Amino acid sequence: MYNFRKRLPRWDPNHQTNSFLCLSLRTDLPLDAVKLCAALLTVYEQIETKYEGALNNNTLPPTDVKVLMT
Repeated sequence: MYNFRKRLPRWDPNHQTNSFLCLSLRTDLPLDAVKLCAALLTVYEQIETKYEGALNNNTLPPTDVKVLMT
């Protein structure tokens, strides 16, 4: 099975984060996994642009990012 894994932005510039968004792609076919990852990355970038202020101000926790992605 393939997974989508994306490192979340650092909330505090002085603190290094190891927070990742991890989602199962529910496929074992490489071509399908690539297509799904591309689609998820597009959605992630749209969410990141839309909520950029909240992400930078530490008002949107990583759990909310995962909820928005799913």
